[in-house]
Amino acid sequence: MNDSFRQRNTAFFDQIGRLIERSPLHDAQRNLRALAHSAAGRLDLVTRDEFDATQRMLLAARQQIDTLEAQVRELQARLDAGAPDASASSPEDAWR
Repeated sequence: MNDSFRQRNTAFFDQIGRLIERSPLHDAQRNLRALAHSAAGRLDLVTRDEFDATQRMLLAARQQIDTLEAQVRELQARLDAGAPDASASSPEDAWR
């Protein structure tokens, strides 16, 4: 009895699936999906992978900027400590 019930349900759901595939509802769903893909194609969208890659690049750039800013502060402190009057000498004078 259990197998017979399962077979009837399977046949019933198969028949419903075939009816839906031939119905206007299926056509409308397919048309709406195509419309959504077309609209999304006209927008400036990026994939999640592209977004994540860009985010990683920006994080690496931010870390490099922070490192360079710390180096500039350190060099400026050395320059200020070594030159009593920083306005009297410019960095270009140090190379002459």
